[in-house]
Order: sequence, then C-alpha cells, then structure tokens
Amino acid sequence: MSNVTTSNHSPLGRQLVFTAKAVREAFEQALSEAGGSLGIWFVLSALSDEGLISQSALGGHVHLEGATITHHIDRLEQLGLVRRKTDPNDRRVRNLELTAAGERLHRLLHVAMRDFEQRVFDGISEKQRNELRATLERISANLG
Repeated sequence: MSNVTTSNHSPLGRQLVFTAKAVREAFEQALSEAGGSLGIWFVLSALSDEGLISQSALGGHVHLEGATITHHIDRLEQLGLVRRKTDPNDRRVRNLELTAAGERLHRLLHVAMRDFEQRVFDGISEKQRNELRATLERISANLG
C-alpha cells in the first residue's frame, strides 16, 4: 500500500488554473509598474522580434484577430509606440513598426519580465524549468 494518497490533494487541473491566474495577475502587475500592460507587452515584443510586420501577421503572432488587434494598434499608435506604414507593394496592407518610444518601453518591459521570471522561478533548477516547459508544451498540444 502506498503512503501517498490523492484524497489530501486538490485536483491538478484546479491547481494549474489557480496558479496560472496568480502568475498572470502578478505578471500584469509587474508590467503595469514598468509602465505597460499585457497587451502592450505582447504587441511590442512581437514587433521587436519581427521588425516591420503587417497588422494581420501581427494579429496571428499574438493570437488576436480583427477588431481586437486593431483596437490595440490604434491605442499604441495614439501613445506613439508604434507607427503604421503603407506597404509600397500593396497599398491595402498596413505594416507596423516600433517607434523610438516603443523601443524604449519594450526595453523597460523586457527588464520587468526578466525580473519577474527570476522571482517566479527562484529555487527552481534549470532542469526543472526545462521539464516544466516540456510539460506545458504537452498540455498545450493535448488541448490543441
């Protein structure tokens, strides 16, 4: 007979959902303290990674569609963080790029994200982090 009983443990799915919620809230707080938000972080990071990119490609990159990505881009453009440019090869396509202010904010948010990750993963070995990464990828694949 095993010494481990499952009756004293909450369901793993429940723990995963509550942990994900706590991580998201703490991450959003860290980004807010650095002058950003989760939406701003996603868009600025994608533009930093990709460079000049079309609005529709950006939407696919950050998993947002249509009006939602347009709303984010409109707001970031008003804040002076991104710039829309008409594609010279297809005037119907609007490409996006970071402005100097967008690059500065992205650097600040990147530092906040790295500090956040250090805090979250304190005491967790690189091996455990890699196992977690593989487990999360497997969970995503199972759901996809």
